[in-house]
Amino acid sequence: MQDLGGSIARAPLAAWLAMDDVHGRYRRTVLGPLWITIGQAAMVAGFAIVFSGLFGADPQTYLIYLAVGFPVWTLLSQFLSDMPTAFISAKGVIESYELPWLMHIWRRAFGYVLTFLHHLLILFVVMVALNIAPSAQMLLAVPALAIVLIAGVGVGMLVAVVGARYRDLQPAMGVSAGFLMLMSPVVWRADQLPINQWIVQLNPFYYYLEILRAPLLQQDVAPEIWLGTSIGAVALFCIGFAAFVIGRRRLYHWL
Repeated sequence: MQDLGGSIARAPLAAWLAMDDVHGRYRRTVLGPLWITIGQAAMVAGFAIVFSGLFGADPQTYLIYLAVGFPVWTLLSQFLSDMPTAFISAKGVIESYELPWLMHIWRRAFGYVLTFLHHLLILFVVMVALNIAPSAQMLLAVPALAIVLIAGVGVGMLVAVVGARYRDLQPAMGVSAGFLMLMSPVVWRADQLPINQWIVQLNPFYYYLEILRAPLLQQDVAPEIWLGTSIGAVALFCIGFAAFVIGRRRLYHWL
């Protein structure tokens, strides 16, 4: 608990380091972190052009669906595909400074959120282009983001500990993230699978996608999804923290 409390107390430091990490990737470039937004915008535009025709969807409706879906999915998938190396990559800092181990989890999590906010610029550009007015309903994305963050940090603690012990976890999670994207309603809509609805209903990623995507699309989220994702987030956080407590003493050896 001391490590958890210490990491929360140092959350501002973790946020500052996360900001420096994001800016550091694009240091000495002309556009800086805007390249994050440009890269995601190119993907959204490409998928909108190709798949709106394949699915017979309205191009404008499909464009805004992707402009929200891709950033949300990127946020969710990073907790799986990138977090396994959280402690491994911070080995030098861990050996040089007495900082709470979990601060390295928060550092990455805040970095993911910052990247997500960069990606949201695409949504607002699309809204302006399509003359879509924002509404107060979009503010529900704030508590939804908090739920996703709690769940993601829980998953992050678990995979960071396991990833420190088993180095194959990170590439395995990277492969899994690509598969899970195809199995989740990111590019396609849930109502496009009338027969195989079990793919959606049994997919936990769908619910965390929906809780954050729907408010940004100015759509309602079912109360049971709010409840289920909240309970799931707390459960994941507890499981992740338990894994950290169990593996804490061996982490130095694994690194």
